[in-house]
Amino acid sequence: MSQRQITPAEYIAWTDLLSEAVKILFTARGAEETPGTAAYHCAAARNAVTALVEPDEAQLTVDLLPAAMALVERAERESDVSSMFAGFNAALVGHLGVNLNTWLQAEGLRVSHWWRRGGNVTISPVNVFPPVTTLGSFAVTGSGAGTFTDGQAVDTTLYGGAQIELEVTGNPIGETAIDVAVTCVTATGQNVQRTGQIPAQAAAGLKLALEDATDRIVNITAIAITGGTNGDAFRVQTMEDARS
Repeated sequence: MSQRQITPAEYIAWTDLLSEAVKILFTARGAEETPGTAAYHCAAARNAVTALVEPDEAQLTVDLLPAAMALVERAERESDVSSMFAGFNAALVGHLGVNLNTWLQAEGLRVSHWWRRGGNVTISPVNVFPPVTTLGSFAVTGSGAGTFTDGQAVDTTLYGGAQIELEVTGNPIGETAIDVAVTCVTATGQNVQRTGQIPAQAAAGLKLALEDATDRIVNITAIAITGGTNGDAFRVQTMEDARS
């Protein structure tokens, strides 16, 4: 009986599961300043060695301190996480029989930023969803008026673009809905406009997706509104792991 290949949906589902493992591993390894992480406890051991100051403890410090310092560095090093998944990645490429990035692009797939960060660092940025990134924000000062504050663009050396959404950030929106027009820059450098409406009296935290999951937006340059009430506020951000 002929054997089938992994489906695009299976690849995404399985790497999403492994992405959660990567996230937990990074959280547990942590940084030496973060209590409860592996690096924090390794740093505590290093500091205990460093604290030895008696005359007869000098050789003890010389013998142990380099190794204790190396433990902290090893605990924080992200590459040690990605090496865990080398066997899985090799098996997957062997199964497909083609370049993984070529396959991802041909199938229109993008993976979690966690998976590229710690699961497979060879995946091309264009095939990776960025983490949620605030591209800009808007403070309404009156009907059709307000102040746009530029945010952070997606780092295209690490990630591709993404679909964007509006999120209400101030107190509940006033009695007037806000029609929003966002001037955006795509991953290919094109300028496009995305529009949406924030309902009147929308609560803080409400999120409204603009356009569809096929968008590859990496930055915004302007926000214009119609309607709104002084004190309304919202931001524009990328959506993490929206599936096309």
